[in-house]
Amino acid sequence: MTEGWHIAVSTQTLSEWPPSLVQLTSLLENKVKIFQETVSTEEQETHAVLSSAQSNSPGSLKRHISQSQELSSHLKDLQRRTEEEVSRIHQQLSEVRQQQDLLSSELRDFEAQRTETETLLREAPTAEESTVLLQAQRVLQEKIGKRTEEAQSLRLQEEALSTLQVMLGEDLQRYQVETQRLQDFSDKVSNGMDGENEHAQQNNKESVFDPSKQPESPPSEEEPPNPRVRQNPKYQLFLGSDMIGNGSRDPDGTAGENGPRSSRWESSNSRLAPNHRGSLESIASRDWDTMSDRTVESPSRVFNSPYISTSIEYNPSYRISQGILSPATSEINLYSLNNRSTSPVHSPIVQMPRARYSAYETLRRREPSNPLPMRPGVPSKRDFIEELTRQLDACQKRNQFLEAESIEMDKERNQIRFEMRNLLVSNEDLLRTNTQLQAEMKKMREKMMEVERENQLIVERYRQLEVEMKEAREVMVEANTQEYAFNFLQQSLKNKIQDAEDALEKQTEHAQVVSEKLWHAERELEELRLEKQMKEKKTVDLSSTVAQLEEELAAALQTSTQSTAELSLQQKLKNEAEARLEELEESLLEKNQELHLVQQTVSRLQGEVSGKLIDKERTLEEEIQLRERAQLQCRQAERTLEDLQMEMQTLTQSKEDLVKQLKQAQEKMIDLESDLEEMHDNEQRWVSKHKRAIEQTEQLQLRLLQQKDLTEQLDCEKAVLERQIRDLRVEVQELQNSRVQEDVITRAESKVKELENALRTEERNKIVLTNNIGKLERKISELSDQMEEEQKLATEQKDLMAQRIRSLKRQLNDAEEEASRKDAQYRHTQRELGEERESTARLQKQLLDQHLKMKRNESLFSRQTLDNLRLDLSGDEDDEPEAEQLSSMT
Repeated sequence: MTEGWHIAVSTQTLSEWPPSLVQLTSLLENKVKIFQETVSTEEQETHAVLSSAQSNSPGSLKRHISQSQELSSHLKDLQRRTEEEVSRIHQQLSEVRQQQDLLSSELRDFEAQRTETETLLREAPTAEESTVLLQAQRVLQEKIGKRTEEAQSLRLQEEALSTLQVMLGEDLQRYQVETQRLQDFSDKVSNGMDGENEHAQQNNKESVFDPSKQPESPPSEEEPPNPRVRQNPKYQLFLGSDMIGNGSRDPDGTAGENGPRSSRWESSNSRLAPNHRGSLESIASRDWDTMSDRTVESPSRVFNSPYISTSIEYNPSYRISQGILSPATSEINLYSLNNRSTSPVHSPIVQMPRARYSAYETLRRREPSNPLPMRPGVPSKRDFIEELTRQLDACQKRNQFLEAESIEMDKERNQIRFEMRNLLVSNEDLLRTNTQLQAEMKKMREKMMEVERENQLIVERYRQLEVEMKEAREVMVEANTQEYAFNFLQQSLKNKIQDAEDALEKQTEHAQVVSEKLWHAERELEELRLEKQMKEKKTVDLSSTVAQLEEELAAALQTSTQSTAELSLQQKLKNEAEARLEELEESLLEKNQELHLVQQTVSRLQGEVSGKLIDKERTLEEEIQLRERAQLQCRQAERTLEDLQMEMQTLTQSKEDLVKQLKQAQEKMIDLESDLEEMHDNEQRWVSKHKRAIEQTEQLQLRLLQQKDLTEQLDCEKAVLERQIRDLRVEVQELQNSRVQEDVITRAESKVKELENALRTEERNKIVLTNNIGKLERKISELSDQMEEEQKLATEQKDLMAQRIRSLKRQLNDAEEEASRKDAQYRHTQRELGEERESTARLQKQLLDQHLKMKRNESLFSRQTLDNLRLDLSGDEDDEPEAEQLSSMT
């Protein structure tokens, strides 16, 4: 059963091996066949010697001499074949070393290319170049991995060929020693015989080389071996295990790519809004200090300057809808004689130029025509009163016009300054966002460098594992060499037993000593039986431990499948995050375009405003004294605006808090992704360790099978030794009866001593084997403990990661809920602000209407009073001529 299983394993693995290793296996199998043939021939020769030893005739001695000559010729043939195999192996070694040199040169070139790509990655300015370089680096890493695998396979071939060469050299030495011993034996036998026997032996030696006179020739290479010899499959097992362990390497390496963090330019919309906080005041403090009204804050920009276009194209009703005019209206608004006025009443379009008239003359009324002609040279009170009223009206109009224009100019100037400040603040914010983005790009590059360092650490770990695998293989090679030495000792023992059987034919006197030594040998055999039983118990225990390890490995495979499913889910989340990142990059490009447009408008507005400010400042220098009145009227509106600004600031602060919370949540998501990548790397390490453990268990199983084979061989040898001991007892009894010469007895004693030494060496080898078995059991226990600890650590890490992911998901949900709630509050407050602005605009319109009505009533009242005065004056003038007529009549 075991032999059939080994053959199936070898046939399954041969299809996956490279051709060089297949040639190696064929060479080893040929070598094993040669060894089996030599063993079969030696056993046949031993049986022939035993049969010939029973007959003490000189013909048997001649037959022994002929057999020894045949054996020496056969050994020479084997020596020649081994030398040919050694030369062939030397050629293969030279070819393998040339291939190794080529691979090493290619690996150096690839390493140089990889270092160049790493330096270019560090200096890469754009993301596209970095992606191209990363792809090139991955391709180089794959090529380097393939070349390292090929180099490892070549290294294994070199090691196998070198071990084969050493083994074949040892075989050559052994063959030489055996041929020398056979020559010495034949010389001794030939010298011990008489002259006539020597002549007969010479005839026999000449007849040995005759092929027609060789009934007992050794079997050729093409003939099958002796059926008593069972083929030992340990060489096939060793080759199969080595190649399986070499081919079970996992080619997959590691990555990740860490997704980048989300950008921070989402808050640029809120920064572009009017925000009069500390940074704004610090930027334009010089302009603010030059103003006379430092204590009063200016309102937000709701003024539409009429100086962008000509005064004829200006629509004054639009300015009233913005809610900026003061409640104190001027007489200019009533008569609409100035096209640059802020009156709500529509003014007629004036086509004539204003270069000839002053501002006051344009505001004067048309002088009313006097219906009653005055007498020349007669002063009248009516003319005096009319002139006074005219002058009074003109002064009032002029004062009101100047007040209104000073208010408007102050407001326009403040608004222009605030616009400039807002533009400066937006520019600063954009610069900050740019610096932040550059810092984030630097961080991303640093993360990429860290990922590359981790990959290098993984490669170093992989190399360490390869070194450990080499050490394990060396241990296996040592074990195989020990097995080979044990087989060699067995063969040498068999040869010694043959010599002892030849010598025991002539023992006569020291039979009692030999019987005592045989009794000691029986006791040692009993001890060997006990040791065999102990080994069988240990093998049963080892099989049970192997079964437990297989169950634990199945459980570990189930956990690894679960972890791969979790990793697939996490990969989906990572892809979604990458899609979001692409959307954010598109929004960043749009914001950059908007920034460019804003800069263009700022430059255009600065050019227009600088020209108009020069004209305005000339007129404002004369009207600085009238600002105090405008300030008193503006304070009420500014207080309301301050309240609204405070509310806006609170809303913006809440929005910034929400943005910060969202950024923290995104950073946590990035940390989670990095943790997931670490988990993926850990799982890959666990898988590699799991594969190593499987390979080690397979190797241990192979060693156990080899040890079982050794125990079976020892049992067979034990049975053979028992038979030989029985034969020796029979021969001892015969020798006691025959009583041969003393020199033959001394030779037999020396042979017995040699046998005792051989038994002692076998005992030592058994002790070494038991020690090796103990070491293997310890390794198995340590591996099982390590697997249990690693499984526990993996489960604990998975539980911790699951808890962290759940808690972070809860925090994200809470942050999203708070953000939605604060967005709703922000919208609600914006609606309230709009409603309040509409209500303030309505109230201002109502106040303006009331002021207009009051002014109209006052004007009507003044007209009525003037008419009454005129009527009184006309009545007095009529009374005077009547009184003159009456006086003349009298």
